[in-house]
Amino acid sequence: MSDAAPASPAAPAAADLADLRARVVRLEATEQIRQLVARYALALDARDVETIVSLFVPDVVTGDGGEGRAALAEWFDGILRPYRITFHLIGNHTIRLHDDTHATGIVYCRPEHEVGDDWIVMPMQYWDRYECRDGEWLFASRKPVVFYAVDVLEHPLRVPERFRFPGNPMLDRAELPERWETWRAFWSRPEPDTD
Repeated sequence: MSDAAPASPAAPAAADLADLRARVVRLEATEQIRQLVARYALALDARDVETIVSLFVPDVVTGDGGEGRAALAEWFDGILRPYRITFHLIGNHTIRLHDDTHATGIVYCRPEHEVGDDWIVMPMQYWDRYECRDGEWLFASRKPVVFYAVDVLEHPLRVPERFRFPGNPMLDRAELPERWETWRAFWSRPEPDTD
């Protein structure tokens, strides 16, 4: 029987620690961005314009060409006024980290809007750009891209070009799925011969 002390596990190599740190940073960035998207949806539906604009970079460019958070607050105030109630359900979210301070993402969203006597349902995606400023991930930009927009009682394929959203100042057409090159390529190929 040996009186030797049991061997202690080898200390992790410096390279292993650096890799672990990098992975943790990426996981934290991804989670911060996911929370950013969720906070946006909640603030939008709560009409919390102050919180909405705080989620964007200070030098954000607005949908009407203004610049900065004050201009963005004014823009959102005008954009949201026509809709008494909205509901933004967030779904699939892909995030691509380009470096320590830049990322892009695509977020599925099913928003619903009270528009006069209509209840408009508009499945869409946000095509996002994110930036990390002073340790906080923020939106650099958001671009909504729509599958369809119709009243909840309408069938999307029975509405011209699958888009009817009265008075929408930002969107005037459905672009998905036709905008995807892969979708167009798939449907341009002949069906495989199954015989």
